[in-house]
Amino acid sequence: MSAPATDDDELERTRAPFMEHLVELRRRLWYSVLTIGVCALAAYNYHNEIYLFLTAPLYDVMLARGLGDHVSFRSLGGVFAFHMQTALLVGVVTAFPLLLWHMWQFIGPGLYKRERIVVLPFLFGTVVCFAGGAAFCYYLVLPDCFDFLLEYAINEGPNKLLPDINIEEYLAFVVKFMLGFGLAFELPMVMAFLAAIGLVTHRSLLQFWRYATVIIFVVAAILTPPDVYSQLLMAVPLMVLYFVSVIVAYFITLRREANAPPPSPDDAMYER
Repeated sequence: MSAPATDDDELERTRAPFMEHLVELRRRLWYSVLTIGVCALAAYNYHNEIYLFLTAPLYDVMLARGLGDHVSFRSLGGVFAFHMQTALLVGVVTAFPLLLWHMWQFIGPGLYKRERIVVLPFLFGTVVCFAGGAAFCYYLVLPDCFDFLLEYAINEGPNKLLPDINIEEYLAFVVKFMLGFGLAFELPMVMAFLAAIGLVTHRSLLQFWRYATVIIFVVAAILTPPDVYSQLLMAVPLMVLYFVSVIVAYFITLRREANAPPPSPDDAMYER
């Protein structure tokens, strides 16, 4: 009777020459570009709906403060460029699950079975955390941020001080904010990965929390407008996510230490 197949045997069966890997990589990249292009073209058909969705937080605040209900554009092609850029962004977002699938088809055959069991939930958790960060920014942070920044506008009296917001700068502002929060919310997944490979533990994270606080506020200052309120809107959730990461690292570290083989007598003698 033949011996049961091991992970090494399975990996050996899927091993391919280097040039075949390059050909497969090129094929997956072309599929990814084609997928983004198709999704972007489909998104362009809904450019008006996308515009209303992206500008809704701003319009709500402007109407509540009596500042009008319109924004401007600086150049003749400004609106067209806005629609093209937003269509491309929406295309990337909607194509992201397929992009992950293509990436998995490329790297999956080169992983052990136990590694695939870890990588798949990690990829899924990465998508969920990024989407959660972007949604948190859109529904909770942007309205408060716009309300704070437009608080200094004056719409009464002879010396009015009204905002002249152009669509090009607004898109850059919103994309930077939502992308920053999406990446920031990946903190638990990054810490979970580092804990899984043994680079950090919940003990080291607890010891490092003072330095982490300084780093978080510096990152928040870089990714947000130059006002304290916007920085707090990012820094406070990041601090909460950091301590969530400590809890996640706690369970991962306990499981990894429980599954670790006991030290051999030679190791114990070396430690002494």
